[in-house]
Amino acid sequence: MKYVQDSKLTDTLERELIRDELANEFDQPKPFSALRNGAVKVLEFIATLKANARRYNVQYVNG
Repeated sequence: MKYVQDSKLTDTLERELIRDELANEFDQPKPFSALRNGAVKVLEFIATLKANARRYNVQYVNG
């Protein structure tokens, strides 16, 4: 009898967990999106620097 009760409780908890995950009720950490957003910001900054350098005819010195 105890095994059946434990099994029902486990099934109920699993269903609730799956339902909550599907409903996105939990705010999950999203490290990949944060990394991607950071990379986009850096690339936008570099593009802005390059555009400004072209606009003002900046000459680069190598060496």
